[in-house]
Amino acid sequence: MIKLLLACLLFLTSFLSTALAQSQAKLDSLIKISNEYPKNDSLKMRMLIRVYGELVYNKRPVSELKKYADSAKAIAVQLPNRDNIRKFYFRLGVVHHGKGEFAEALEIYKEGVALVSKEGDKDLEAGFYMSMSDIYNKITDYASAIDVCEKAIQLFGELKDQGGQASIYNNLSGTYIQLKDYTTAYKYATKALTMFEAEGPMSRGVGSIKLVIANILLNADETSLSKIGASGKNRFQRVIKLMKESIPIAEFNKDLGLKSEMLIAMGVSFEKLNQMADATRAYELSLAVALEGPDLNVLAATYSTVGRFFHRQQNNRKGVNYLHRALAMSTQSGLLEVEREAAESLSSFYERQKQMDSAFYYYKRFSKVENQIFNKEKENEFTRKKLKLDFSIKEKEYAVEQEKINQQLAEKKLEISFKNKIEWLMGILTIVVITAAWFFYKSKKKTQELNATIEAQRQSLSELVQVKDKIFSILTHDMRSPVNSLISFVYLLENDEINKDQLTQYAKELGNTLRGTSALMENLLNWAGTQLQGFDTHIEPIPLHAVVQDVLTSFSATLKQKNIQIENSINENDGVLADKNLLALVIRNLISNALKFSYAGKTIWLSMEQHENELTICIADEGMGMSVEAMEQINQDTSSTMISTYGTNKEKGTGLGLMLCKSFLSMMSGTLSATTNRPQGTIMLIHLPKPTSQ
Repeated sequence: MIKLLLACLLFLTSFLSTALAQSQAKLDSLIKISNEYPKNDSLKMRMLIRVYGELVYNKRPVSELKKYADSAKAIAVQLPNRDNIRKFYFRLGVVHHGKGEFAEALEIYKEGVALVSKEGDKDLEAGFYMSMSDIYNKITDYASAIDVCEKAIQLFGELKDQGGQASIYNNLSGTYIQLKDYTTAYKYATKALTMFEAEGPMSRGVGSIKLVIANILLNADETSLSKIGASGKNRFQRVIKLMKESIPIAEFNKDLGLKSEMLIAMGVSFEKLNQMADATRAYELSLAVALEGPDLNVLAATYSTVGRFFHRQQNNRKGVNYLHRALAMSTQSGLLEVEREAAESLSSFYERQKQMDSAFYYYKRFSKVENQIFNKEKENEFTRKKLKLDFSIKEKEYAVEQEKINQQLAEKKLEISFKNKIEWLMGILTIVVITAAWFFYKSKKKTQELNATIEAQRQSLSELVQVKDKIFSILTHDMRSPVNSLISFVYLLENDEINKDQLTQYAKELGNTLRGTSALMENLLNWAGTQLQGFDTHIEPIPLHAVVQDVLTSFSATLKQKNIQIENSINENDGVLADKNLLALVIRNLISNALKFSYAGKTIWLSMEQHENELTICIADEGMGMSVEAMEQINQDTSSTMISTYGTNKEKGTGLGLMLCKSFLSMMSGTLSATTNRPQGTIMLIHLPKPTSQ
């Protein structure tokens, strides 16, 4: 046994030294980047919080932690957007929450609640309460857990946030599982499942609540199982089926902690069905997944569950090793349930090995934690809170109270005078009239809101129909003509009805036509990609010079063919806040247009200007210019059609490219405009919001 403990100690020492070396390198890099960043903006605030998180992980002194926290807070307070100071508390709390430092996280969350409640940010206040309920559940303070859940439910109800309410029902279900009230836990779990499923089958909430239902089925007593219709061995098969459905959801959301817990539930079910090979695979895979994930709380619980399994299987080497790790991590993080289970299993193991001193030591630890969890005063408090929150009991109490009031009114009817009866009836009538007026007002307001929504949808549909008609027109005309020309050209070649001079002329004309068709197809595909469900822009700081250079590379052949020069005065340090792919598509379309309308031997200029509230990217040519009507269409905020004209070499267009440029820029909070270039040509202007850091 001494050899086994020494081996475990050596392994842990090696593992920790490697991890600390890697962590220190990461920390040094983050500190360097943060120190070199010159501006006190929201990005700097997030950098400081990131450094703070790594310092927490490395167990640095409180004074060092406070320095970075105070610096981040000072920046957040000075920024004009008050959302930064509110999110500062949330992010700082999440750092300690994720590291298992629950006392520190709770203090930060409470400060955040005090701030956001004053500023009326109900959404973030409810988010703070939801995070606090998770911590209270983990440290077995179920009274506080139910209390903050009740506050969060009220706030999410006022916000009409069904997803938030579902998350709170999820947390409540976990609380009632710990209270061993499985029927109430199941009631909240099924209610949350219905809400989560409305968000989509791959919603993380669906997987999370199915795991809660699985834990209810695994832990409930026979009486509770009978009430929810899941008694007998059938419940284990049901758990396995639920988890097989849910693991792909955890993988889709990249939630390793959730996947690990799902595998644990499968392992328990296989073990109960005496399928030990399947159980071993599920348990070992759950531990491997937990080790890859960032959640130390999940890892501690997984070590405990897998260790107790190997302890039951008489695999002492793995069992004792995992249980010692679980005990150390749970003691550090204050996970009382995990600490109790690990200490009890270790006491049992050493008792079986006749090592009574060790057995007694771990039994005392088990007893101490047991007393903390089942403190009688705390139990009375959370029972009272439970009755307060339980909606069905509240409804019964309300009905009883109403009955008492009705009896009192009936008794008083014999005592009061006719005048008082009239006054009472008039009061009731007044209430009814006011209530009816209120309902009428609400109904009228709701009808107005519905009409406004229908009108907005009608307008949106009308615009979509116009775009659809435009695209079908392009497909039926502009796509058909190049194909017919190509077929005719091939026919002439096959029948040898064309001489060399005609071949050269036709090939040149057909090449111009097909290049235009290729650009048209690329624009159509890009537009179709943005219409797919789930498409989302990725706005981030990007180097503008590099994006432009990539675009220009694709035009090298056309520039050479038309003998056109590009003057790019955009600096290598110039950056913009945009979606890289969408911005590249916009610039490519505008440069393509500039080439199309430029004469041979001319120049195209690229530059960027910084204004007070925006950045402007300029693309200027010396081409044939643009009509007043076409320029007005570009400069209008809403325009579903664009005029198309031939280029200097008779290149054909459709106007779709400029429509897509306006659409893509609107997705990045930007706009497109055009003006005349003096003495000749056109200047296209891309307007994008200026990053707050600039």
